[in-house]
Amino acid sequence: QGVGLGIQFLRHVERTRVILHLIDMSGVEGRDPYDDFVKINEELKVYDPTLLDRPQIVVASKMDMPDSAKNLAEFKVKLAKDKTLKQVPEVMEISSLTHQGLKELTHRTADILESTPKFETLAEKEQASKVYTFKEDEPAFKITRDSDATWVLSGEKLERLFKMTNFNHDESLMRFARQLRGMGVDDALRERGAKGGDLVRIEDFTFEFVE
Repeated sequence: QGVGLGIQFLRHVERTRVILHLIDMSGVEGRDPYDDFVKINEELKVYDPTLLDRPQIVVASKMDMPDSAKNLAEFKVKLAKDKTLKQVPEVMEISSLTHQGLKELTHRTADILESTPKFETLAEKEQASKVYTFKEDEPAFKITRDSDATWVLSGEKLERLFKMTNFNHDESLMRFARQLRGMGVDDALRERGAKGGDLVRIEDFTFEFVE
């Protein structure tokens, strides 16, 4: 569902060519570093299984902490036994405090990037598989009149803008009014004979036409 990492973050990840897992090896919060690694990969798989085809580096962080070396050794044992991985990622140790391994990590990442092609995003895959057919342009809006003399506005584009508008905020209302004018709704209503004070309805929202 993308709840843990967030959909926006996952959309950003799918534009990367190399995935770096920054894993806290200190264990100071009582978390299992390998469990964190597995959970992240599970979310990547749910969003797009092909994300796991990309090169990965496990960045073992906080290696200056007392328990980090022991936790990393246990992590590597679990990593070697994990049969669900398509490829076992390499592990690189760093410490932001002492700057240990940062230069090596940068160089290694650059090396992998040089030999790794760009991957398609989900949106690009869907775009490539779409079949387009010619369709005559529909008008941006239509004007009809109800039996009670209310002017009724409809149309796909107009209704889409309507649904995107928050009518509890004046700024949103003003923007929607400008959008209607820009589409030519005001002029079209006048041409149809609308006068100031006439009622205009879009779906379940009714307002007065202002000359």
